[in-house]
Amino acid sequence: HCDSCGIGSIDVDTEHIPKNLKSLHLNDNIINTDGCRGLAKLLQGGDAALTCLSLRNNQIDDEGVQVLAEALQSNTSLDTLILRGNDGISNHGMTMLLTLINDVSSIKATLQSNHTLKYVNVERITPSVLESGEEIKTHIDIAVMINRFNGSHPNAAGREKVIQTQLHSETRAVL
Repeated sequence: HCDSCGIGSIDVDTEHIPKNLKSLHLNDNIINTDGCRGLAKLLQGGDAALTCLSLRNNQIDDEGVQVLAEALQSNTSLDTLILRGNDGISNHGMTMLLTLINDVSSIKATLQSNHTLKYVNVERITPSVLESGEEIKTHIDIAVMINRFNGSHPNAAGREKVIQTQLHSETRAVL
């Protein structure tokens, strides 16, 4: 834990990524897109072991979300991502997270989505943004619930997402 430490950026030596690091809490700091790039190295490492990343109340915006989403595309260890209180994350950033967890652009894309994340919190403090992003948040919650329900069976999670989103034309139209 390093809450309220004034951290804005993280420099990760990819040759010496800690293999025992399971949980990283960097809440109430000033982490922005540059900080997300450093964290992406932790998430992309071949031996990535991080299961929980909490970045509550930082300065992360849509660009930072994009960096994290790209890193999490092939990550199979992180199951908890907390981004609550990063008011720079708009509906576009929330949509990037939804696409990471449940990409409905094709059945193949849905099957290749991230099925490891079981808890994602992107609630924002700004009321006007919160209201307009509620539907996106609901779809994120449904996708991670499917991941939780299917536990350590990512293929089963992928199939369930295909059934829920690809085969239900009403749901697919909304997404």
